Amino acid sequence: MAVSIQEGDIDDIAAATALVNEIDRTRVSTVAGARHRLLQAPPEARRNWWAARDGETLVGWGTAGIDHDTTARSGYLNVSVLESHRRRGIGAALLERALAHLGDSARIQASATEAGRGFAERYGFRHTHTRRMSGVDPRTVDTGELETAEARTASLLEVGPEQTFAVDAESVVDQPGDDPIDAVGYKQWLVDHWAFPDYDLELSRAAVVDRRAVAVTFVIVDRGSRRALNAYTGSLRAYRGRGFARLAKLDLLRLLAELGFELVLTENDETNAAMLAINNRLGYTPIESRYSYILDRRPE
Repeated sequence: MAVSIQEGDIDDIAAATALVNEIDRTRVSTVAGARHRLLQAPPEARRNWWAARDGETLVGWGTAGIDHDTTARSGYLNVSVLESHRRRGIGAALLERALAHLGDSARIQASATEAGRGFAERYGFRHTHTRRMSGVDPRTVDTGELETAEARTASLLEVGPEQTFAVDAESVVDQPGDDPIDAVGYKQWLVDHWAFPDYDLELSRAAVVDRRAVAVTFVIVDRGSRRALNAYTGSLRAYRGRGFARLAKLDLLRLLAELGFELVLTENDETNAAMLAINNRLGYTPIESRYSYILDRRPE
């Protein structure tokens, strides 16, 4: 039976989440999180998605949209195909639909694993950044210094959304990447992050100095597999270089160890020397690399 490709619907998201998690074993994500990302984006994000089916079985998934967190307003896309169905033109067909959807975008971002690099480069994408996926068993981390730390730690729920946003919005601008994340508004941030169902805001931590959050770290947890993803860490500029981001991450690892988690993952750009140094000191070791790509298209 020939594989059919058509626009996906809401009912496809559960199968698509399972498909993408199967392809990328380092992902920590849920159906609720995937639904939220696709359905709660603002209209200007222009989110769309496509399903490739072999009979009734989902074998490929593509998504595309506009990055609403940056003034560059670049397009972005992702294409995933089960290994059993690769080299049959499915990825190319999904890519074609995503590119058509982003027809007026002169600049399009994508991400690839090692296995997907050749596919991206065949279609004109150029490699721009390399990111390191690392992991640590939190039960092996010495957290004794928390007892004598200069700052106290608290959950993001305790410090609240306004203080968390203040750290996130300032720190994310300095995050390495192809476009600066410089258009983060509080109202949409509440939807995209504070209400994101995959973030555990009780476990996610803040370092608190002078009665305000000065560093934050977000975590996504999968209690069934005892894995977690330390999804983002940032500090206010005026408080950097004093160990507060590391303190927040260390407290997170302590809590995850107490809950019996066996692996905590994190991803960092290879040019982010400061965060890589923090993670190395915490015991993170490299697992694999991810690759950022850009497709530059001239307006017709």
